[in-house]
Amino acid sequence: MQSIPETFRRQVQADPSHPAVGLDDRTLTYRELDAATDAVGHAVLRRARRPGQRVVLLADQGLDAIVATLAILKAGSAYVPLDPQLPLAELERIVGAVEPALVVAERRYTELARRLAVSGVDWMHIDPALADATSAEALPPVPPESLAYIYFTSGSTGQPKGVCDSHLNVVHNVHRYTVTLQITANDRLTLLQAPHFSGAVSSLFGALLNGASAHPYDVRSRGLSGAAAWMRSHAITIYHSVPFIFRQILPEEEFPELRCIRLEGDRASRRDIEIFKRHCRPGAVLANGLGATECGLVRQWRIDTSAPLPEGPVPIGGPVPDMEVVLLSDDGAEVAHGEVGEIAVKSRYLALGYWRQPELTARRFRTDPADASVRLYRSGDLGRFTGEGSLQYLGRKDAHAKMLGKWVDLQTLENALHSLPGVRDAVAAVQYDDDSPSVVAYLVLGRDGRFDPGAFRRMLAARVPAAILPSHWIAIDNLPLQANLKVDRGALPWPPGRLHSQRTTGAQADSDLEAMLCGIWSDVLGVACVEAQDDFLSLGGDSLAVVRINNRLRSQFGCELPLESLFGHRSVRDIAAELRNRLRDIGQPPGRWRCRPNDTDERVPESKPASACRSSIPRQ
Repeated sequence: MQSIPETFRRQVQADPSHPAVGLDDRTLTYRELDAATDAVGHAVLRRARRPGQRVVLLADQGLDAIVATLAILKAGSAYVPLDPQLPLAELERIVGAVEPALVVAERRYTELARRLAVSGVDWMHIDPALADATSAEALPPVPPESLAYIYFTSGSTGQPKGVCDSHLNVVHNVHRYTVTLQITANDRLTLLQAPHFSGAVSSLFGALLNGASAHPYDVRSRGLSGAAAWMRSHAITIYHSVPFIFRQILPEEEFPELRCIRLEGDRASRRDIEIFKRHCRPGAVLANGLGATECGLVRQWRIDTSAPLPEGPVPIGGPVPDMEVVLLSDDGAEVAHGEVGEIAVKSRYLALGYWRQPELTARRFRTDPADASVRLYRSGDLGRFTGEGSLQYLGRKDAHAKMLGKWVDLQTLENALHSLPGVRDAVAAVQYDDDSPSVVAYLVLGRDGRFDPGAFRRMLAARVPAAILPSHWIAIDNLPLQANLKVDRGALPWPPGRLHSQRTTGAQADSDLEAMLCGIWSDVLGVACVEAQDDFLSLGGDSLAVVRINNRLRSQFGCELPLESLFGHRSVRDIAAELRNRLRDIGQPPGRWRCRPNDTDERVPESKPASACRSSIPRQ
């Protein structure tokens, strides 16, 4: 394979008058883009003094960013795109770590470029160089193994890391998209991602290395309300974004030119598939993919408008060329088929590593003992292979928890949350209280939506396993977003306490055993007052609560109830009857027991009235 500039030049030679970049007011042909990037490339080479340097790029999405990116690569340098909106101290830290030879900036970021260009670092605008005459001298060839870029991650999983990759790997990643999406010169691709997000790489070069046209749209300055009209005016054929942005852009109108929706970067939901089927032309395809800055595209699942909706979580799908996925346990062993494990990728085309972080690189990238040319990358994402061999993506490993030794499957829960009446958007997360995990549902309600956790929980009980039913329900106005427009799960609000269903007055406990159980439930579930006919699941009962309740029963009576009993017999009265039978079987009558308010369970004089209410716990 050739370098990015050489592959681009093949497209210029094949059809120089074909559109390369589509703007609102004009279109650049491949000949014009080639000339502009040659001019800026010569300017970059003069300022950087020699090939092989690192060049910081400060630009928003648009023509300047496209020209500067390709020009820096033509000059034999590696581009380092940074978000101009980051705090100055953070930008200075990254620039200091990268030690660039040059800062290239849009005119609007002139002052910022000057402040970052210290200690002998030069800087230049993009736009004045566009008018320079192209030098008669050709730019030097770029070896395919050369460093192409350093992308600093968003920091959603810790401090930002600089991911380094080569021309060879970028071109191969574009080839994978070309094959799976069948990209041709007739396609028009969206370029929604800002230049400092690695998702822009496959969209930009997926167009320019295939003779297609790239259509930039700056979401930050233009917002999302006009994006659908913009897509129709540009007759977009291939759309790419994270699922959340896709759900915001497509309104009720149809998109007759749109033949492919490409979703990556976060979990897709059944609602995304429904939107696609409703608004795209017959025969259009939705491709739900899994990729990362460190490895590019590794799996992809495709569905057309006529296919039925999938059951359960939306799959990530089947293999792509030269990328093998294995699922690993914490100790590095492959998990059994159908079990949840960390997604690891084996390939010859993985990223080079992290900029000047050898220990982290060695920890995340390892050489395959069977083939020194193949490496393995541990992604930190969780997945599961289905019976058909398709991969389900379950989200970040550090955003999950194990309950009763099993990973919590949040994607299945989120699919069900999206289907609740009146819910416009939803996410599920695992939050910790004193190191104890609980599942929390965050709901964004529509205009006429009504927040009714009890009703929602009853609807979900028939659709998802009891172990993943939410313990907390929180209504929020909007989902928090990271700068890359993914849902920022780390910024979701912490639940103030157990939120439970609105209840009508139920029967009071008619035995001390029932009263004792009411007190245990009140303690464990954090509910102000529990009555004998209250529903275990509607009060926030989950698998972790089952463990805690059984711990109390074991210490109290020396026996416990099986999980299916607590999830099957849901009311206090039912469980009291089950417990009474078990105590009778082991020859231990329950006697007269109850919970003392604000204290642990203990035997109390029979003359004191039984009460299940715990006044110190505020009712939500």
